[in-house]
Amino acid sequence: MLLLQRKSFWLGSVCLFLIGATGYFLLSKQKGEMSTVRVGVSLTPTASPFLIAERLKLFEKHSLDVSLFPCVSGSACTQLMLDHNVDYATASESVVMFQSHEHNELALLVSFVESDNDLKLLTLGPNNIRNVAQLKGKRVGLIKGTASEFYFDSILLANDLKGLDVKKVYLDANDLVPALLSYRVEAISAWEPMGYQANLHSAAEVINLGTRGVYQLSFNLLSTTPYLEFVGDEPTRLLSALNEAIQWININPEQARILVAERLNIPVNQVEWSWQDYVFRLSLGNSLLSNLQFQARWADEAGLVAGPNPDFRDVFYSRPYQQATLQRY
Repeated sequence: MLLLQRKSFWLGSVCLFLIGATGYFLLSKQKGEMSTVRVGVSLTPTASPFLIAERLKLFEKHSLDVSLFPCVSGSACTQLMLDHNVDYATASESVVMFQSHEHNELALLVSFVESDNDLKLLTLGPNNIRNVAQLKGKRVGLIKGTASEFYFDSILLANDLKGLDVKKVYLDANDLVPALLSYRVEAISAWEPMGYQANLHSAAEVINLGTRGVYQLSFNLLSTTPYLEFVGDEPTRLLSALNEAIQWININPEQARILVAERLNIPVNQVEWSWQDYVFRLSLGNSLLSNLQFQARWADEAGLVAGPNPDFRDVFYSRPYQQATLQRY
């Protein structure tokens, strides 16, 4: 009997400790005390606001202990978040569109960088392909369910070639450039820095068949509503740190490129390759909403999604952005 009483006392103590620890964790986040935050980030120059905020200790300034978890694509980052391995993820709006069809808890907090030239449709000189129409019957490497596929279909549409007979070859992000250079595919639809890598490693001429401005890429910060409902002002502080980093980037672009190159352990000229195409700013507006809606219609027509399209206004989790914006004035 005494042994049973001791076990019951021990188990009760453990439960009280866990309840107390959980309560303290949530309360500390709600009060704006130091929060431990995990962010899945594609480690490319598009992540510059996170890299600069990390380097300048802007996260600490806003009581955030941020760890950046590298992933090869926005899809991979988002999956890390959905698997609860990170709290936030960075991804293109294409990933947001696809994932919103499958996960109604997805929350889009803000867009932090845009580019109208980050996606490119690349081929090699020996393939003797000089325009999009000549891709008929060819193999095109794509990353399924991402901006890569949407951009390629947008290029076909812009060239009045929507029904062109091409063979889509779905590949992982790490395999796209090797597939092009080894002639396993005749073209790839790829985002930076894959364009830079193809030009760097190819012995043959790299030709861009794409058109600038056909697609406006944005990278966005995502989380889930169940997580955000219990962390108080943490996302507002995170966005405030990113906003300060963006302001610093726009004032000190040359120094920013150097710091980003150091953090990514790449040459500065690789960062400079596409830097002029990036617009770093926090935004969450109608243009992003329209882009999501347009891509959802495309995915539906292409048979890439099932069921009705979500109302993306419900995906926008705007309160932290509004609060962070108000703090600027």
